[in-house]
Amino acid sequence: MDMKKLKATVLYSVLYISLILFSNLGSLRVILLAGLSLDGGTLLYPFTFTMRDVLHKKCGGDVARFVILLSAVINLLMFAFAALVGALPADMSVGPQTEYALVLAPGFRIVIASILAATLAELLDTRIYSLVRSRFGSRHQWLRVLLSNLFSVPLDSAVFVLVAFAGRYDPASLWAIFIGNIVVKYIVSLLSMGSIYLVKDDQA
Repeated sequence: MDMKKLKATVLYSVLYISLILFSNLGSLRVILLAGLSLDGGTLLYPFTFTMRDVLHKKCGGDVARFVILLSAVINLLMFAFAALVGALPADMSVGPQTEYALVLAPGFRIVIASILAATLAELLDTRIYSLVRSRFGSRHQWLRVLLSNLFSVPLDSAVFVLVAFAGRYDPASLWAIFIGNIVVKYIVSLLSMGSIYLVKDDQA
């Protein structure tokens, strides 16, 4: 791998993993936006689909799948470390610092839901992207993004909502969060879809 290709692989991988990390941190809070109920990670998470498509386009499907699984491991390590720090006794000379544990050491269900949903959805996204590219080659690149996101977005939202909140909220609330997630993710995905043309397709 030449230096230019190596730099691109590192750059897109770091951007993708960073988006996943920030999104999962945001998912710890359910917010209300324009009348829609959704987890905070939804504000940023839809960009990961397009970034994954860019990574796939530039570096290939094997690299994209590896980075998806790597991001899951990094997320688990991040939340495990946060839980460890939250469980250690606080220095009472500066106060109990209970806010840290309340925010960054969340329930196990939310952590697993966020990571499981992201990993499954991104792997499905990668598979569909590969199928569309094998059918059309370098043509209709927008279709790769559109079709892959069309199926991966509802899968991601359904897995996250059910694993994280089923039994905790009533069915109406679960449905509202699910719909809110899908609406925002589709809007952001459509707005960011054109960015797939910003990089050269080295895998064509």
